[in-house]
Amino acid sequence: MVAMVHSAGRKGNMGEQMPDGVTIREMRQADLGEVAELERQIFSRPWSEESFRNALSSPDHCYLVAVCGESIVGYCGLWCSFDTADLCNLAMAEEFRKQNLGSALLRHGLAAVQRKGVERVLLEVRCSNAPAIALYAKFGFEELGIRRGYYSYPAEDGILMEISLML
Repeated sequence: MVAMVHSAGRKGNMGEQMPDGVTIREMRQADLGEVAELERQIFSRPWSEESFRNALSSPDHCYLVAVCGESIVGYCGLWCSFDTADLCNLAMAEEFRKQNLGSALLRHGLAAVQRKGVERVLLEVRCSNAPAIALYAKFGFEELGIRRGYYSYPAEDGILMEISLML
């Protein structure tokens, strides 16, 4: 179980200030409808509620949510396979962007998969998503290459990035 809950106004390990009233906890089955709705608001090819349900059912996956009051305002999902994990989801509600919530979710997610024995994490990000690329670079992710035509709706290349969690 992820024991890292971050409360309002406290700084995290990387010094980021969390938005007031936001906590981070493990995603629950009861969260799936709200997570899927947030996914639909953000992405052109959103995951369905069933996709999240299937992902959440695996003990090898790590899914976290950021909660403000009674509302889910962000989420993060990593899929673990032996010593590697894939960052599959990292999203924040529009009004919670640029408030270090992405940093907090990513930090908690990386720590959780490291405790599972993961040594490296991979991700793909749209070439045009400068804020996400900057976030990943801040954490030490490095570009491995370009995946041509990786995204659709709209069509775009993806940058493959990796971070080593080895000390």
